[in-house]
Amino acid sequence: MGAVTDFLHTYDRGEDELLDGEREQISFADSDYETDKHWAFEIKPQECALIVVDLQEDFVNPGNPMCVPEAYRQLPRVEALISACRDTDVPVLYTEHTIAPDVAHDFYAYWPPIRAGAIAESTPGSKLYRRLRPRDDERVISAKHTYDSFAGTDLDYTLRCRGVRTLIVCGTLTNFCCESTARTGFFLGYHIVFGSDVNATDNADAHRATLRTMRRGFGRVLDHRTIIDTLHNGDSLHHEAKKALAARK
Repeated sequence: MGAVTDFLHTYDRGEDELLDGEREQISFADSDYETDKHWAFEIKPQECALIVVDLQEDFVNPGNPMCVPEAYRQLPRVEALISACRDTDVPVLYTEHTIAPDVAHDFYAYWPPIRAGAIAESTPGSKLYRRLRPRDDERVISAKHTYDSFAGTDLDYTLRCRGVRTLIVCGTLTNFCCESTARTGFFLGYHIVFGSDVNATDNADAHRATLRTMRRGFGRVLDHRTIIDTLHNGDSLHHEAKKALAARK
């Protein structure tokens, strides 16, 4: 289905309702959602931090009720990314999404497994997945009670104390906690690097939609191998993209 046809179907419109130039506008936007804007900022290890979002027992362990299978399968990639960050002195921070009755908001209504006790505060299921072992100098943000890792936590304060300007985001769910964290990070003035194959959710369309939105207006979307190579060897994608952009002007 083409971009224009899909647009008309989604909004229940006929072609006769399109304004002059709208067909071209729709096609441009569809293409722009797939255009990597590597010229936007340079990834510098000394300015980066890795945020590992909600890779907890209840979300990663295949035996637990809210397991995201793709998050479980992506764990070796996340571990490789953590290792690369440690090798290049990039701080690693972890979040744990926890719920208790006095901070539940509407979570019990939207998520029956949470109402039944998943990610309940201070329970084993709310803790980081067993293979993730933070070092003593790696902070765990455990007072996180909603999708956004910044809301009501000390994450922003911690990052600013370390002089961080660029956030590398990985974890689960792509379109809930990871996207919410990336969006707020952008609003707070951080550069955003969003891992295309180290963020996982339970629906492919939802995952793609988040990557498209991130790519168009929030950050740079890179796979974990490219992020690792950039941390070790410099941001060649950025420099090449800036040269190509200047040549087009």
